Amino acid sequence: MDGGTKTCPSCGAVLPGKASFCPHCTRDIHTRRSVQIPVRRWLRPLRWTVALAAFLLLATVLYALFTPDVYDAWGELTYTADGNPYHLVLTFRNDPTPEPECTVQVEEGEHYERSSKLFITHAKTGVDAGRMFSQQIASTYVRLLQPGDSPSPVTWEQPVYQDAPDVEGLMRAPLTFTGQSLGPAEVEWTLSMKNGDTIRLHQELIFEPVETLDLYPEDYPMDTIEDLRALVDRIEAEVPLPTVVNLHLPPVWYEGGLTLDGRPICLYGSVDGQNRRTAFLGPVAVTPEHGSRSIVENVEFRGDGAGTGLTVEADGRIRNCGFYGWDTGLLVGGVHWADPVGCWFEDNGVGFRFDSAGDYFNYNKFEDNTFLRNEIAVDLVRVPKSREINFTDCRFSGNGGNIRNPSDYPINISYATFE
Repeated sequence: MDGGTKTCPSCGAVLPGKASFCPHCTRDIHTRRSVQIPVRRWLRPLRWTVALAAFLLLATVLYALFTPDVYDAWGELTYTADGNPYHLVLTFRNDPTPEPECTVQVEEGEHYERSSKLFITHAKTGVDAGRMFSQQIASTYVRLLQPGDSPSPVTWEQPVYQDAPDVEGLMRAPLTFTGQSLGPAEVEWTLSMKNGDTIRLHQELIFEPVETLDLYPEDYPMDTIEDLRALVDRIEAEVPLPTVVNLHLPPVWYEGGLTLDGRPICLYGSVDGQNRRTAFLGPVAVTPEHGSRSIVENVEFRGDGAGTGLTVEADGRIRNCGFYGWDTGLLVGGVHWADPVGCWFEDNGVGFRFDSAGDYFNYNKFEDNTFLRNEIAVDLVRVPKSREINFTDCRFSGNGGNIRNPSDYPINISYATFE
């Protein structure tokens, strides 16, 4: 047979060598080969580029999903946890107003306390969310960065949760400094989150030294109420703010009252060898429009049953003063906060009345005061921010009523004495 023979790959029958068809099993016996479709050379690097881009995209997504983030900001930032955006704020205020920078006027020889506070609210509603957000926090740490050559370095404490219901903010870190502290001092909060993220918030505390002017009776006439009023007028006309003026008064009884409404002037009384203290027999009003705090210390206010002995509408400190025989001994009003410490209230209609429409509060330990034979010892008409007043070591004796508190402002009388 020309061309030889071959075997059918399906049934094994012997077939002519040129056969392309098996008559026995009817199968096609041609050998089929796959054809490689040529690839244009310029497509090959494009494929590699696409593949590499896809790989990098996947790696980026995985990194974002599984690698903790670090957030760093001054004063405030927005952070999302469990799909909820939260607004984090650092401030020295009593409300969630961001303070990336705060300037404090300081006097030489004075000591100061401030607290750096952390507020957390819902970013969309502004509603407090501190307690809810705290469940996401693993730990919190505060450090202070300040000049190394400061003669009076700022000291600080680690943040503590503010558990009292009347206190604003989630946490606060107390800071202590003096008029000799150098700045700026940077406060850095670090929040380590349970999901591995780190949040850092910063704020800066700047100290602005102010001049202090001390006036003494041996240098300036102040033996009579007329002398004193003239000196006050001169101070208001000649001494600009922010200079702090301290009047050191002689141990005399002033036959009349005094009004300090132009600028803050601090009054420091004295005692002579017969234990006679500086006293005013007329009402005194401390109501400056601008300036730093007003201090009244070691002064008596003696009345005849009418009027108000001392009215304070300022950021004030009333220390070791006496109030005797007034309709109201001490009135703290306006929109301010002032606190009596170590004072004596005796034979008044109302010993101490708090009636402030503001929202500022400061030192709340109204400690070591004595309330004796007043019709009402303490009258809490309006207290800013419903801030708790602590009457530690206060003595109440022989009063018609001890504490009138119609609005149920929070008070602490755990360590007060009632006789």
